[in-house]
Amino acid sequence: MDVHIIQIEYDKYKYFDHIGPRKAHNGEQISLVSLSPNGRYVVTYSYNDNSIEGWDVVNSKLVLTLEEINIKLPKESGFIDDIKINNSEIICYVLGSETKTFQMPNIKSPIRLNPPPKMQWPRINFTKNGNLAIFDNNKILVYSTHGKMLSSHELLLHNEVIRGVSIDENDNIWVISPNYLFHWDLAKFRFKFSYSLGFTAYRIDEVDERFTVISKGNSIVIKYNNEIAIFSEGVHFPIQNIKLKGTNIKKIELCKIQNDYLLAFNLPEKYENQNIFLYHITDINKQPIDVSEIFNKGHSDKLYEYNSDLEKAFGLVNGEFSCINVDFDQEFLDKVFFGSHDDYDDDYDDFVGWNNYLYQGSQRSYCNDTLAFPDMENLRKLVSKNCEYIDENEDIDFKNQKYKWRIDLKNKKLSVVHDQGILDSKNLDDNSWNLKWNWKILNNNALALRYYGNCTGDTVIIYNYDIKNKKIKIEYYYYKKGLVKINKEEFSKSILPIASDITDLDKDKIKIISNIISNIIEDDRCLAKYGQTLLPILIESSDSDLTCRMEDIYKKCMKLVKEDPKRNLKFLNIITSSMNKLYKSHFDYITRFNSEMFMILNPFNEWVNNGKDRSHFHTFSQEMAIIETRNSKFFKLFQSLISFDLTNTLRSFLISRKTIQYITLIVPYVDYSRYPSEYTWWKELFYPPSSVFIKTCKKKEFYTNWNGEAVIKFKWKTFGKAYYCLIWLLFMVFLVCFTIASYPTNSITKEIRIKLYQTSTVFGIFHLTHELRQFALDKKKYFFSRMNFFELSTYLSATIASIYWIKHDNIPDWALSISCLLLDLKFLLFFRAFEYTSIIFAIMFGVAKRVLPFLAVLAIIIASFAHAFFLLLHPENLLDSLKAQNPNDPNNPWTLSNTYNQVNENGNETLIIQVPSENTNLFYSYPTSLLATYLFLIGNQNSFSPWSPKPTIENAILFILMTVFSFIIVIYLMNLIIGLLGDEIKKNNDHALYYVQKAEIIAEIELFYLLPHQRRRRTWFPEIIYYSVSVEKARKHIREAIINGEWKMNDWPEMKQKISMLLSMDDTIVNQAV
Repeated sequence: MDVHIIQIEYDKYKYFDHIGPRKAHNGEQISLVSLSPNGRYVVTYSYNDNSIEGWDVVNSKLVLTLEEINIKLPKESGFIDDIKINNSEIICYVLGSETKTFQMPNIKSPIRLNPPPKMQWPRINFTKNGNLAIFDNNKILVYSTHGKMLSSHELLLHNEVIRGVSIDENDNIWVISPNYLFHWDLAKFRFKFSYSLGFTAYRIDEVDERFTVISKGNSIVIKYNNEIAIFSEGVHFPIQNIKLKGTNIKKIELCKIQNDYLLAFNLPEKYENQNIFLYHITDINKQPIDVSEIFNKGHSDKLYEYNSDLEKAFGLVNGEFSCINVDFDQEFLDKVFFGSHDDYDDDYDDFVGWNNYLYQGSQRSYCNDTLAFPDMENLRKLVSKNCEYIDENEDIDFKNQKYKWRIDLKNKKLSVVHDQGILDSKNLDDNSWNLKWNWKILNNNALALRYYGNCTGDTVIIYNYDIKNKKIKIEYYYYKKGLVKINKEEFSKSILPIASDITDLDKDKIKIISNIISNIIEDDRCLAKYGQTLLPILIESSDSDLTCRMEDIYKKCMKLVKEDPKRNLKFLNIITSSMNKLYKSHFDYITRFNSEMFMILNPFNEWVNNGKDRSHFHTFSQEMAIIETRNSKFFKLFQSLISFDLTNTLRSFLISRKTIQYITLIVPYVDYSRYPSEYTWWKELFYPPSSVFIKTCKKKEFYTNWNGEAVIKFKWKTFGKAYYCLIWLLFMVFLVCFTIASYPTNSITKEIRIKLYQTSTVFGIFHLTHELRQFALDKKKYFFSRMNFFELSTYLSATIASIYWIKHDNIPDWALSISCLLLDLKFLLFFRAFEYTSIIFAIMFGVAKRVLPFLAVLAIIIASFAHAFFLLLHPENLLDSLKAQNPNDPNNPWTLSNTYNQVNENGNETLIIQVPSENTNLFYSYPTSLLATYLFLIGNQNSFSPWSPKPTIENAILFILMTVFSFIIVIYLMNLIIGLLGDEIKKNNDHALYYVQKAEIIAEIELFYLLPHQRRRRTWFPEIIYYSVSVEKARKHIREAIINGEWKMNDWPEMKQKISMLLSMDDTIVNQAV
């Protein structure tokens, strides 16, 4: 924004009390000032005087007593880069690469840090409990007040993206990358949130690289070099970006006056003027106010530190170091802000709510502070069990305003009253069963009402008064039906709960909820906070008024992303978080999303880059992780092993890679594979949560473009490949031990065979435990999965066989045969993960799935003919047909058996009958009849050969059945299945199915092999995945997409035109797009 300073006139002595001035450092210039968190101690440092001085601010009455303690540093000391003091008067300062710590005033008896920190450019701060945090871009060390190291953590990252690290007084860790700000908790070293900077943090020199982050209330402000980004807590995009030009601003502080304002000032040299500005943190149209005269009387006055919580400023007054009590009261605000704007309406002289003033005017965007910054503390009191109830009319005063809420329970009316009378009224719920009412006034003067009865539902509704339009608005509605009551836990989070069960509400309440949702969509901050919760509810809703809001959310998210992807890219997580539900009930949204987000340039890198030793498709992230130092060596070794690519290494060794041109793209599936940060370790071990990726990994539509391919390649590269090799190795031990133990040879002794079977048992139990965890997670899904059934059979059969042999020293050969067969087939399935063989498996599984109903019909037909043949050809005596001859039974095996005539020397003939076997008449039982029919199907007619053509009814029927069977099965159905197989092979010969199979493997690794804390590793599960592709490959991909109709110019035409121009695509090709 362009900065125009507005000068204001006011009594600069009225609001400040200068207490106890005194010269510091013998009148030399003060270089650094630090204030203890409790405001009782101040430490100053002067480079010119080469000294440190300690100051006590005693009593809470803001009376400053200076007890000067001047500590001279050694003459050879250089410039102190940073100095801090805690509530115990422990001082720590940074001198070059060294960190010095001592208890005031014993500088000659320093607190020795054990072990000493080894950092080139250390930074320091004290935690809430007084411990010392020393950190740089690589490490975070925490020491006790006695110098003992309490924790040591390292920052691990990909692509060296860290631009700076900061730790504030609230135990927050802030890490800045080129495009994002990451928020971690220092106490548990757990990730909390990430913010889009809205600018690119380029690497600068080490001194200026130190950036400032301030978080107070709902506001977060970051200053990096000459850029300032202001955020609302929990909202990923910046409310405002400020670019400082020529002001040399070094320090910033949030001022708490009803809402947050930004105080920014420089630290000039001794005789230079100081510039102090007050910025409006939300409205980019409001220009900064020059408030230098508040703190400075003349050239000798200078502000060094300001603490808004204590309302104290520390600096020079008339050249003397002083504590200044700064009272930013409402009169001051009126003069500074309201008095400096011509657009302020005198009709609202009794309105002092600064936030509403900010958003007045015809061009303002809607701001629902009730939802954006909910007063959760008062709302929790409202729904607590020990809350007070009202049974008569009540008047409730607005805070700092001349208005009142009036609750009229008798007439069921809610009004806003003023000295002039009732300004507006609204009807309350007139249900006579609602016997209990209570209320709370919220921070923004909204009124929260709760009412319920013994048999009716429980309702919390929040009203707010729009002063400009003089209307009462409903800004929040939460409802629980039946006997279920609202409890305090439902309001335990930082945002308001959204009612998910709204099916039984009447039309009027549906309309209220629809209007609230509309307001949420209109306010970008509310949409960012509540969008992920709201969209799944709308997807499952059957009400037309609510369903249309689903389209509004989709359009708003897409609009924001297309307008400013740098700022608003993370709005896509609202859509991606509900991908599974959209796929099931609104598949057209998936198609639209994939079309509009077909290719997205990295908004921070929208140009062609040159690179060497880079693959044509390279995935990466800008995430970082914080892990304990003792685990970092193993993690780094593990990371180097999993990132090792033998194929690319050999290729690079044999063939020198050339420099290629590439572009960087972004996967639009934001937060696609993230897991909730809060978890219970033991519970998640058996019941791991499912990310959006897990729920949609089997959907082919997600892998028809580069976005899905990039997700799979990133996961496979970061952890999938290593874990898959480990799983394969464990199975190979199981397979080899069982195969050797079951091999029929005398060269293996009994003792060795027992040990092999024992090893097989151990590994079998390990794999069965894995199957048990899958079963526990989703029993229905497990039983209906053919792959799970096969794997269970494999592990169970081999494990039981091993245990049986160990116990009985023998086992039937058929058991070993089946177990080895299943193990060998399982070994073969491991090749699914490789691209060259995965297509074969994809075709096999896809065709099998498609022809399974056909095979079921074929089996029924075969079983029917087998039954007919059995009834027609079975012998009369089913049990003893081989023992007893029956010449009258044409189907008796003795009758069907071959006969021979033997002629002796005398010419006499002797009839010889071949002794029949079970194969003589396979139709003596139904199972053998099935076998005979199947043999006939594959061309073996021996089972029907004993029946010669005879002019009998039975034989005629037999040959009719054989003819019909041959035509239906052999000729018609077999040719039909061949044609069907051909079509299915073409259909399943799809590269996307390879990624589906790989996604299933990765999903199984994520759920059942990664530990809970590993699923929270940011470098493995980033919010945003980037991928770079060579220009040549990108052109080819776009040409194919145009031919296939996938490159639709109407879907985000600006992005597609930008990519086409960047790649220098031929216009004749691009114009062919739909």
